[in-house]
Amino acid sequence: MTRPARARAGLVAGLLLALSVLARPAVAQEKPEHPFAPTWANLAGARVFGEKACGLCHAIRGLGATAGPDLSRIERKSFWDLGAAMSNHLRGVNIRKPTLTPEEVTSLIAFLFTLQYHDQPGDPKAGEQLFGSKGCVVCHEVGGKGGRIGPSLDFLKQANSPVLVAAALWNHGPEMTERLKERGIARPTFEGKELGDIIAYIFAAARDGGGDRAQVGPGVPERGEKLLSAKQCIVCHSVGGKGGKVGPELGRRQHISLTQFAALMWNHGPQMWARMQERGVQVPRLKGQEMADLVAYLYVSHFFDQETTPARGRELLEAKGCLACHPARGQGGKSAADLGSYRAARSSAALVASLWNHPRFLPAERREVPWPLLTGQELADMAAYLATLPRVPAPKPKSS
Repeated sequence: MTRPARARAGLVAGLLLALSVLARPAVAQEKPEHPFAPTWANLAGARVFGEKACGLCHAIRGLGATAGPDLSRIERKSFWDLGAAMSNHLRGVNIRKPTLTPEEVTSLIAFLFTLQYHDQPGDPKAGEQLFGSKGCVVCHEVGGKGGRIGPSLDFLKQANSPVLVAAALWNHGPEMTERLKERGIARPTFEGKELGDIIAYIFAAARDGGGDRAQVGPGVPERGEKLLSAKQCIVCHSVGGKGGKVGPELGRRQHISLTQFAALMWNHGPQMWARMQERGVQVPRLKGQEMADLVAYLYVSHFFDQETTPARGRELLEAKGCLACHPARGQGGKSAADLGSYRAARSSAALVASLWNHPRFLPAERREVPWPLLTGQELADMAAYLATLPRVPAPKPKSS
């Protein structure tokens, strides 16, 4: 690697380390659970990205090379979608790729999956204009400027996460809505990154009053799932097909950032509060950490979203040419190991690692392998079929 290339890779690795605020000690595991669980290591995924020199081709949030797509801006929906994208990467790409262990795949996909959880930096100048045009300045003061009908927003300068903004908007939403109605002020809504720009303005203009910084830790999906029931959200909303049908299903939309989530809750507040009143459900108050846990649960609820069909997976293995070399249940080619002998048949991360590490050429014939393109659903179905295969002992290495 040349010195400039090393420098670029180091720069990207440094950015990734800075972005990975959800750092946890690395823990080896066969199957990923949730990217925000305590045992996960998004920081480990950032390190894999840097150490494996992914930054020589890919950028993160505009910083890095441009030979490949910016990985913070590609659409990703689930573990299987990202795994299929990694596999498809090998088709027609003549590069000397690094090998990946299942643990490295676990961490890397966790990191890529959670990139959109963090906000792109807001624009303070645009936020100042929006703070005025949305009517926030009529009631709220920032840095000594603005109304005093509502509380000063300088306290947000001490917040370490937009989740605290989401909690404040939710908890005080009904009261704020009534105050606006009393004064004949149109209730504002937020689109796109508008709320992110407003928060950026508040952070830039607010006075630092000192004191303890308002903190929330990384959300934990297991706690969020329990809160969804305890706070009665599940009465109206479903997650993964389970729950009420009054409101829309949660967790199945395109990934959104924390401030976008806060904006959605604010925008739909009046409708939600009215439905709650009709059903005699009290509007729950949420602490900042509780909001973080709820958002984490909804964000990762579709990490393994695809419903799988093992029979379809068997058909795909043949259609995609895998069985031309590999046997399965005694049927298929003989030039490669039986699929039942692979650890990949029992582990999603190991399957993706096996695809990534697969040689482009058959060792004996030096013939290039026709590499198939896969969708996330196809890969999930193939994995489901592989999991049904009886265990076949791995062939013993030939003695010299």
